[in-house]
Amino acid sequence: MNYTYLYKHSYQKVDEVQTLSPYDIFISSYVNSQRVQEPADNIQAGQKVWFATKEEGRDLYLAGKDVTFVKANEDYTPIDEKLRTLQLSGKSVCVDATGFRIPYLMFLMRCMAMYKINNFDILYTEPTQYRCAENTQFSDLFYEVKQMHGMSGAHTSRDDNDLLIIAAGYDHSRIVDVATKKKGCKKKVLLFGFPAISPGMFQENILRAHEAEGAIGTECFKDMDSNIYTPAYDPFVTAQAISEYVERQNKREPITNIYLAPLSTKPHALGMALYFLWERGFRKNMSLIYPYCQQYITDNSDGIARIWRYEIQLP
Repeated sequence: MNYTYLYKHSYQKVDEVQTLSPYDIFISSYVNSQRVQEPADNIQAGQKVWFATKEEGRDLYLAGKDVTFVKANEDYTPIDEKLRTLQLSGKSVCVDATGFRIPYLMFLMRCMAMYKINNFDILYTEPTQYRCAENTQFSDLFYEVKQMHGMSGAHTSRDDNDLLIIAAGYDHSRIVDVATKKKGCKKKVLLFGFPAISPGMFQENILRAHEAEGAIGTECFKDMDSNIYTPAYDPFVTAQAISEYVERQNKREPITNIYLAPLSTKPHALGMALYFLWERGFRKNMSLIYPYCQQYITDNSDGIARIWRYEIQLP
């Protein structure tokens, strides 16, 4: 599978998405941000469906809308039940990934694969900037690193050549959490967003990630070429880069277990999900892992830059 053959499109203004053919179903996850609200207002769809936490769901924007509430963490049943009631087979579907918490977005991807919804669109809206630059916080009150529901495989008992790939975002504390949990991995590599979403973000990202050096190891920073670099906005190049990296490592010495940690942008997370699903990771020694927290900070960006539309194909 060459993931770079898949199509993506970008839009410079929100109202440009009005030109898209109407979808049967539009699915989004609500946070109080213009990056979530404005694309939803401009997309044409026969039915618009929202997921929201009880905290976010109090917002007046959701009044009168089709909303399914979920808990902050690991509340997958309402998502599964809602998706089933939509009877998505044979319908045109668009999912806006922008407001989704990554574990829920990854679960949705697995659901789409299980329901055989093999072709659908995903939107992602870039921010103009993160409000506190490299000091922007995305989560707090960490409690556990574990495999994501629906995105875990059958690992071997051997662990002498385990591989950990961390898509490194601004939350250096979460990088530390994951690296500490998987400190036994022989090979640890960081995946950075380059080119970044906007000028300056790559430098901010490196500054934050460097604070995790004690946990991740010095190799990733002494030899920056040992890391993986893919555009922060491109899930397809991300999936391809991971595929090629794993292939190279396997040729040197068979990898015992693979762990993918999506801690950066939603497109990077989608790239990891695509790789996992196309590789049938649930049948292999592969899992997506995540540092779960009790608190997620969603109001941390300003403005709308580009809107991306990804034409997703699943096996």
